[in-house]
Amino acid sequence: MARTGILLACAVAVGLSTAAAAYFGFVRERAEVERLALRLDRQLTNDFSQNVRLVSLLTGHNDVRAALRLGRLSKAEKGALNQLVIKTARVAILVADASGEIVAAGLRNPDASRPIAALPAKLRRTLASNLLSRRFVQRNDLGWMFETARTVYSEDGTRLGYVLAYQSLEDLGPTWGALPENLEVSAAGGEVLYAHHRFDAARWRPLRISVPSQVHGTLLVLERDPRVLVVYGAIGLALGMALSLALIFGVSSASRRRALAEARINALADAAAVLEARVAERTAELRSEIEQHKRTEQALHDSQSQLVQASKLKVLNDMASGLSHELSQPLFALEANLDTLTCQLESQPQTALASLEKAKRVTRRMGQILSNLKGFARKDVEEPVWMDLSQPVTDALEILEHEVARGHVTVRHSPPAKPMCGMATPTRLQQVIVNIVSNSVDAVAKDGTGVLRITYSGDASKPQICICDNGPGFCDPKAVLAPFFTTKEDQNGLGLGLSISRDIMQSFGGGLHLGTATGGGASVTLDFNPGDGGHRP
Repeated sequence: MARTGILLACAVAVGLSTAAAAYFGFVRERAEVERLALRLDRQLTNDFSQNVRLVSLLTGHNDVRAALRLGRLSKAEKGALNQLVIKTARVAILVADASGEIVAAGLRNPDASRPIAALPAKLRRTLASNLLSRRFVQRNDLGWMFETARTVYSEDGTRLGYVLAYQSLEDLGPTWGALPENLEVSAAGGEVLYAHHRFDAARWRPLRISVPSQVHGTLLVLERDPRVLVVYGAIGLALGMALSLALIFGVSSASRRRALAEARINALADAAAVLEARVAERTAELRSEIEQHKRTEQALHDSQSQLVQASKLKVLNDMASGLSHELSQPLFALEANLDTLTCQLESQPQTALASLEKAKRVTRRMGQILSNLKGFARKDVEEPVWMDLSQPVTDALEILEHEVARGHVTVRHSPPAKPMCGMATPTRLQQVIVNIVSNSVDAVAKDGTGVLRITYSGDASKPQICICDNGPGFCDPKAVLAPFFTTKEDQNGLGLGLSISRDIMQSFGGGLHLGTATGGGASVTLDFNPGDGGHRP
C-alpha cells in the first residue's frame, strides 16, 4: 500500500513538473515575442519618421526654394541631392515645381529605376489640402515603398513646388530576414508590405503578436514556432523524473533512519533518567549557594550603611570646633541684646522693640543651624522621592558656612530660576554635597583666592548639579573613587567621602562623574534620575 502511494506521488510529480515547465516556457516565450514585436515596430516607425523629417528639412531649405524660383537645379545642386540620397539611405528624393513637373531627382541607383515625370493630380490635391502626404506605393522594380511628400512655400506663402522622399521596406530585409520567427507587415488596406516565413506550421494564436501602428497605419505580425515549448516540456519531464528518484531514495533513507532513531530514543531515555537525577542534585546545591549569596549581599548592604554612618560622624567631628564657635557668637549677642533691652525699656520704647527683634532673629538662626545638624546626623532609610534639588544644596552650605569662612573661600551658588527636580532623599543628597564641598574647601583654602562654583544644568529629562573649584584638580579620577583612597593623611582623612557619595548617587538611579573644570581645577557632576518628573509639563 505504501509502495503504491509512493509510485502515485512520483507520477503526480512528473506530470506537475512537465506542465509547470511548459507553462513557464509559454509565458517566457510570449513575453519575449511581445518585446521583439514592439522593438521591430519602433524600428519601423523611426525609419518612417526619419523620412518625414528629411522632407520637412528640405522644404524649408533656402537653396531648394531658390532653385524652385528659377525653375531648375544646377548641376552642383543635383549632385548634392544624389549625395543626400546615399547618406540618408533613401531610394529616391524628387523635387517638382508648382505644376507638378519633376525638375530634379536624386536616385540611389539611377540605372535600376527611373523617376516619375510628373506628380499625379490626386497627390497634388492631397498636398493642397493637407500640406503633407504619407502613403505606401508599389513599384515593380523596387517593391513597396513609403512615400512622403510636402509642399514648398515661399516666405510670402506662394506655392513654389513639392519635395518627395521614398523609403523602401526591402531595406529592412537584411535585418529582419535573420529573424527565426515569421514576420509580416501590412498596410491599413490589407496589402502585405513585407513578409518572410520560417516555418509552415498552422498559426498558433498564443505565440502570435500583432502590433498596430497609430503613426503610419501599419500592422506588424510576429509569430514564433510553437515547437519551442517541447524543449521546456522535456526539461520539466527530466526534472520530474529526478524529483521522483529523489523521493524514492528519501523514503528508503527515512525508513532506515526511523529504525536508528528508535534505538537512539531508547538510549536517550536511559541517559535522561540519569541526567534528571543529577539535575535534581545540582538544583539543591544551587539553591544553597543562592541563599548564601543573599546572606552575603545583605551583609555587604549593612556594611555600606555602617560606612555611610561613620562618614557622617567623621564630618560632625570635624565640624565640632566650628559649631561651638558658631553657636557662642549668637548666644553672646543674644545676651548682650537682652541686657540692653532691660536698660532701654524705661526711656526709649521704640529702640527697645528693635533690639528685641534683633534678638529674635539671632535666636532663629541658632535654631536653623541646630536643625540642619540634626537632620544631617540622622540615619536615612527612606526611598528616593521626586524633590527640588537646590534645597539640600542650600542646607549643606549653611552647615559648612564656618568652614568656608575659615578657609577664605568664595562660594558662588547659582540656584535655577525655577525649581529643578529629580529623584533623591534630602538627607543623603545633603551628605553628598557636604562631602564634595568639604573636599573642595580643603583643596582651595589658602590665600583667599579659592573659588567654589555650584551650578545647575540640563533640563527636566536630565537634571545635573556641577560643583567646580580652582584647585589642583584630580590626579587620577579612577583612583580617587576607590574606597580608602585619600590625599589628606595629615588631616585624618578616611578616603570614603567620594566613594560613598558615588554609591549614594547610584542608589538614586543617577551617577557621579569626576573631571577637570574650565580653566583648571576639579569638577564633580551629579546626574539625577528625572523619574516621572521628566515627563511632566
